[in-house]
Amino acid sequence: MTGRDLSKYERMWTTERDQWALFRSGAGYLPILKGDPPLAEVICDGELEELVVARMLAAGVTVVADPRDCRATS
Repeated sequence: MTGRDLSKYERMWTTERDQWALFRSGAGYLPILKGDPPLAEVICDGELEELVVARMLAAGVTVVADPRDCRATS
């Protein structure tokens, strides 16, 4: 178990879960606050970012893909 304090981010996968999405690109996931315009939540600590993203994924936060990562199949 990690000793990292995630309380600042907990709303992203609990009380405000429906207001967030995870943008998936080749580099991984980026938490995005839905809106007009959408706002990225940049977490500069790699370990902390991994913990937050893992909790968001486990909670079923919507994942959106970078359209450039989609390839047409024939």
